[in-house]
Amino acid sequence: MPDLFAGRKVWMLVGILLRRATGCVGAGLVFGLGSAMVFADPVKLRTFSQEAFFAKYNLTNPQRPGICIEIIRALEKLDPELKIVGLETKASTARIEAALAAGKIDVFFGLIKTKERAAHFVVAGDPLFNTAQLLVARKNDPIEVKDWDDVRKLGKDGVILVNEGTGQAFYLKKQGGLLIDDQGLTGLVNLKKLIMGRGRLFYVSDMYVAEDLALNKDLASSVKMLSPRFQKEGIYTMFSRKTPPELVNRIVENLKKLERSGEMKRIRARYFLG
Repeated sequence: MPDLFAGRKVWMLVGILLRRATGCVGAGLVFGLGSAMVFADPVKLRTFSQEAFFAKYNLTNPQRPGICIEIIRALEKLDPELKIVGLETKASTARIEAALAAGKIDVFFGLIKTKERAAHFVVAGDPLFNTAQLLVARKNDPIEVKDWDDVRKLGKDGVILVNEGTGQAFYLKKQGGLLIDDQGLTGLVNLKKLIMGRGRLFYVSDMYVAEDLALNKDLASSVKMLSPRFQKEGIYTMFSRKTPPELVNRIVENLKKLERSGEMKRIRARYFLG
């Protein structure tokens, strides 16, 4: 009579070795008696949605849920044993950074790389996409701008609208000599202020203003984007330093696969990014 207990030990050992080899402890295949196989629960990585950044996170719009949501869904389709959870929680950028630092979330898709973030988080892989900032003017305004000196020359007629509390507002204040109105909370608020003449220019991310105008076509016919581009930045995936390295590597490798397949290019194009 065969030694069933010995056979069970062999299959258990095989299962352990396979899981270690794939770097996916807690996921993958679990072996029992004979050749029977069952799948364990998927690996879950915790994250948040970014509040008020609708070009990146907009779960209320199934047709255009945001570029980061679409990237996450593409990752889960590519790797079905991986689930990214917590997107129903909307959080400010400050809360996202605090949660990453504390290990309360494992990953966040869509932050600009800075020295401070690189010091506190794992910034892995290539940029998910690239953005730049630009100036928006009223359609009928003959204004021409090549650089910030051109804006300074406008004097009191050169008020620049910018969203409150953003990196763009901080950047403008560092330039010196610019008249800045940073009281508007959202891009839509500032687009409406611009059209009403309560500012000469609106300084904003190319992807965010393109998304706002695509969703509000009544405003699109009243404004134009000027040609200069400022603050060209990559937008990255960032991990908590408490996230297991094998999971960081797994996400990075899967993002590379999406890039090679052309899926990332297709997603970027849907959000007006090259």
